[in-house]
Amino acid sequence: MEIFGQHLPDKVRDEIQSSDVIVCDVTFPNYNVYYEAAFAIGSGKAFAPVVNVSYSDASKRVQAEGFFDIVGFKSYENSDELAELLRTLPETRLRELYSKPINTAQPLFLLDAYRKTDFRNSVVTTIKDSNVHYRSFDPIEMARFSSVSMVAEITASAGVVIPILAPMIDDSARHNLRGAFLAGLAHGLKRRTLLIQQKTAETTIPIDYRELVVSANNVEDVQAAVSDFAKGSVLAVQNLTRSEVQRPRKSLLQTITLGASAAENEFRSLESYFVETSEYLRTLRGEIGVVAGRKGSGKTAIFFMVRNTIRTQRNTVVTDLKPESHQLSLFRQELLKLVDTGVFDHTLAAFWYFVLLSETLYTILRDMKRRSRYSSSTLAAEHDIERILGEFGITETGDFTARINRLGTYILQEINTAKSKGEAISYERLTNIVFRGGITDINNAIIRYTDSKTNILLLFDNLDKGWPTNGVERFDIRLIRLMIETLDKIKRDFAVLDRDFNSVVFLRNDIYELMVEETPDRGKSGQLRIDWTDRAKLRQIIYRRLQTALNNYQLGFEDLWAQLFVPLVDDRSSLEYCIDHCLMRPRFLINIVESAIANGVNRGHVLVQADDFRDAVRQHSNYLISDFGYEIRDVSGFSADILYSLIGLPMHVTKDIVIAQFLKAGLSEDSLDEAFRLMLWYGVLGIVTSEGRERFVYDYEYSLKRLEAEARRAGEKATYVINSALHVALSM
Repeated sequence: MEIFGQHLPDKVRDEIQSSDVIVCDVTFPNYNVYYEAAFAIGSGKAFAPVVNVSYSDASKRVQAEGFFDIVGFKSYENSDELAELLRTLPETRLRELYSKPINTAQPLFLLDAYRKTDFRNSVVTTIKDSNVHYRSFDPIEMARFSSVSMVAEITASAGVVIPILAPMIDDSARHNLRGAFLAGLAHGLKRRTLLIQQKTAETTIPIDYRELVVSANNVEDVQAAVSDFAKGSVLAVQNLTRSEVQRPRKSLLQTITLGASAAENEFRSLESYFVETSEYLRTLRGEIGVVAGRKGSGKTAIFFMVRNTIRTQRNTVVTDLKPESHQLSLFRQELLKLVDTGVFDHTLAAFWYFVLLSETLYTILRDMKRRSRYSSSTLAAEHDIERILGEFGITETGDFTARINRLGTYILQEINTAKSKGEAISYERLTNIVFRGGITDINNAIIRYTDSKTNILLLFDNLDKGWPTNGVERFDIRLIRLMIETLDKIKRDFAVLDRDFNSVVFLRNDIYELMVEETPDRGKSGQLRIDWTDRAKLRQIIYRRLQTALNNYQLGFEDLWAQLFVPLVDDRSSLEYCIDHCLMRPRFLINIVESAIANGVNRGHVLVQADDFRDAVRQHSNYLISDFGYEIRDVSGFSADILYSLIGLPMHVTKDIVIAQFLKAGLSEDSLDEAFRLMLWYGVLGIVTSEGRERFVYDYEYSLKRLEAEARRAGEKATYVINSALHVALSM
């Protein structure tokens, strides 16, 4: 390229757009190269990634992030081999294969961050305040960052928001690499794009998009930039031409989407293929106070469906609390420094009582604001509630995340002020600090603006999101237990006043198990576990999504499946093959089937073939090895790399062999048995029964005691099995 005296970024983009194919060396991650590769894909060009495998771990490094899970790359060791590769370049255009229609229900797409910092929270809060529904890639929730899935997401978006993180933020390198790719893709597709950074001296933006980044000096700058952009994206939906919204298709396989595996990204369309399980119906009827399930088991789907169903009923108040993150752990840590344990419990109980009642009143206010557009009779009530909430600083600025953080900060400041004045921190003093003398006003307002027939429901999800990565502590569990006890107290208090108050808290199963161990009065609140053990029920999830995708509700599962997939993989039903490798989690099953479809599309298949399924399972297995460890770490405190210690082991092993691998990986001797039990509890390891059958914790209704009893029955020579979902990658 002739670059002397020219505007380099525009020159690069012009050269890409005038080419038929772009060849990118992705041996080492590079922001500019990833941006340019994605810009080429978005511009409708063929894309040829190459890797120099003479560098140590080159192929492993390229596959680690998931960018090229489905896009094949070629390897070379020297210039002659590279020259040979260039003789035959691909003609496949990913944009044509994987583009999707504009998602008018959730037109905005957000690249979320692993760490929920104040900067990130400001971006998310502002999007929510703009009332523009959005989808996101959240590294905590999503399996892999696949270029193919991102083509589908960005083509379906009218606007893309990409926060750029400062280098000192944990996981910023991976995040910003994803950001470079998404920026290139969005620019190539001519989608509205907001690249926004928190201005710091340490941040250096790559040259390809340096001048396109908005710098924010403070929260106000973030709010101004994000709010204007989000609202403008709604208008952009109207301006996209039909040719941009939906491109011509070549086969039925290319038109299929099973929907998002994370309910947050499909809550506007979830109803069309949601499976109404008995667990959902019991929650809907108000029989359940706590819904516990493993990550990816469908808790959030039930949250959204219960919320949406009850909201449509007359005379209801539905408060849905789903913080994207919060600093409750920080609040807990600081509070413990200031008060003793007994006072700590009292303060947290008061904290929850205030939060939950004020949020319920805030919901009533929002409902009234909607009604006041059509009825002037609600204006007086609206002003009354605004006055009461305003006295506590509860305004429409910011979402629940911001409000709960503000309250925690206020309590800590007031306790510190009282201590600095030498005042005794008694129970009464703390109650006054939390309630600010006005909890009765909030309580009375709720009673005043509801009646005995009002169905008051509070739903709380994501409470355990954003917790510290060194393992859950007993005080974190206490924080949840006190909240659930407070909800029970509110229910009793309201019952005395002839009001019907119900609540459902959604928790990860591992967190719930820890809470039960510390709860003196077990089973007081109705609880429900939604971990999946029934293969037929998992099949139903895929069936409902196929019905919606194909718009065919008459054919049975086998006939619909046969339109898209080969029937067998290695002499086993192709769907059962997927279920074998999904750890019995709906999200994982959807991801595997979607990956198999993408493999088939990329290879020009009319039906998804056996090799497409095998590669999808391999791709998902690599995810489990690299990312599943984080889920284990967040609860146990063990290293996220614990699963790597099992690499190279045969599928059938003894406990001694596994323990020896843990020792080599650096685990302390006193933690070996606990680590082994965790592998059983998460389904990483199972037992080979005396009859020779492989059984995992989900085969025993997730009862670890039952699984361990089977191991004791086998004696010291018990044989364990590594789950095939992980062993595929462990044995590569």
